[in-house]
Amino acid sequence: MTKSGRPGAKARLLPLKVWDLPTRLFHWVLVALVAGAWYTGENGPIEWHARIGQAILALVIYRIIWGIIGSETARFWNFIRGPRTAWAYAKGMLTGQATEPVGHNPLGACMIVALLVILGTQAALGLMSNDDIYFEGPLYNLAGKELSDTLTGYHYLLFDIILIAVGLHVAAALFYLVFKKENLIGPMITGIKWWPAPLPRVRMTPAWIALPALGAGVAIVLAAVNFL
Repeated sequence: MTKSGRPGAKARLLPLKVWDLPTRLFHWVLVALVAGAWYTGENGPIEWHARIGQAILALVIYRIIWGIIGSETARFWNFIRGPRTAWAYAKGMLTGQATEPVGHNPLGACMIVALLVILGTQAALGLMSNDDIYFEGPLYNLAGKELSDTLTGYHYLLFDIILIAVGLHVAAALFYLVFKKENLIGPMITGIKWWPAPLPRVRMTPAWIALPALGAGVAIVLAAVNFL
């Protein structure tokens, strides 16, 4: 084992299941939805843009629930650390002294929390936005024209921030791949990391439990859209 916590050249590597199926599906479905939100926001139709935004909000709510009841590596308590820990990890990464955890590292945890907050806020703003032509979000009447116009401005601004955050997320994955020789993308597809023996025990929540969690997210969004 090297000082970085990753296996050295002569270490025996074994397959270790790190990411459960619900976490992996969430990641890639969210990627597709954000891409769809960008495309429909730029090119229309605006109705589909609104539907995609509502789907993103449901997914964010689901991920929050899964971060409480999901598998060990998906739970927030397992990877969210304070700023001191994140800063110490960043310095250690640059000097080759950082210990790599099985799941998300402290910097990756910061990005995950930031993206969930930004995407959730962006989707919620979209519910009260309008385009001054014919589209009004399902909660437009709760906000009124003046507040809706203000929130619509924030909605446009926040998407630029989302693009920056996504760019940083991709850049970090490429940094790990090129400079640290660690593929973070593959395990998010297969769920498997190669890890030195003896393998740590990673507790997995049964995948079927994600279904009621997702149902709760969808139900909350539908209730807000149809009954508020």
